Amino acid sequence: MNKKIKIGVIFGGPSSEREISLVTGRAICENLDKTKYIVTPIEMTKDSRFIGKFKDGKKNIEFGGKNQKTFDIIFIALHGTPGEDGSLQGMFDSLGIKYTGPDVLSSALAMNKAYAGQVYWQNGLPHPQFIDFKKDNWKKNKKILLSLIKKAVGLPAVVKPVDQGSAVGVKIVKNESDLEKNILAIIKKFNWVMVQEFVAGDEATCGVLEKNGKPFALPPTRIVPQLGEFYDFKSKYKKGGSKHICPADFPPIINKHLQSLALRAHKALGCRGMSRTDIMVTKNFQLSILETNTIPGMTPTSLMPEAAGKAGISFSKMLDLIIKASL
Repeated sequence: MNKKIKIGVIFGGPSSEREISLVTGRAICENLDKTKYIVTPIEMTKDSRFIGKFKDGKKNIEFGGKNQKTFDIIFIALHGTPGEDGSLQGMFDSLGIKYTGPDVLSSALAMNKAYAGQVYWQNGLPHPQFIDFKKDNWKKNKKILLSLIKKAVGLPAVVKPVDQGSAVGVKIVKNESDLEKNILAIIKKFNWVMVQEFVAGDEATCGVLEKNGKPFALPPTRIVPQLGEFYDFKSKYKKGGSKHICPADFPPIINKHLQSLALRAHKALGCRGMSRTDIMVTKNFQLSILETNTIPGMTPTSLMPEAAGKAGISFSKMLDLIIKASL
């Protein structure tokens, strides 16, 4: 009889995506095969403490201390900072603790939309034009930046924080006054802003898993937002917020191209175990990568488990593949 793997599932955290992470973490805990794993839910609190839910009650966990050998592997289900930007990965690397998903560098690159954009371009992957800048630069060079945005990006455009997920802070702006207003709104909350070329068309996404060291693409999904102008926070997470068509109802050759781009983005960023790349499809079927998620949502309405199911991979089996790729 094989020994069960002791796995801790970390979720919650201090980021703006905390509530979604709580749902993702619970879904993972519920769907891990209990014949294979001893599962310990671990909530990261808003003040960055780790609270484990053990059979004999809740306990504080200090990784690197007496809890060093409590777990064989940690399943990171933290969206946003510090779970998706490489911070938590760096801590576990320094302690010699195994964890799911990409390493420090891959996490940091994918989480930062400006860095990821440069990686896409360097690898010949299609990505919208953008200008990025920090708060201090905006204050000193506002007129120059606005001029650059109009010339290099144009209007309409998409304004968003560089290092947030789940469409937090993302706005489509159609004129110069809205552009400046939304930049100011984002800068009040976040230090780094991106203004990106608006690509009109259908929103699509494609997940990637790994088996025996080889990544493979899941069926692509076409996303039809129901509650917003695009696939925003409400459309992502509210019941009935969006309609998912999986496999996507594009021509077969376009679906294959979507899968190819998702695989290439996964490899270019150095992802491990899982990723999900969001791609715009224009009316004449030109494709443009928006971003790659290294810790995709695993909520009841999430795209990754749904696409895996269409490929004949159950939620539990999908989690098995992610864990094996990391072990």
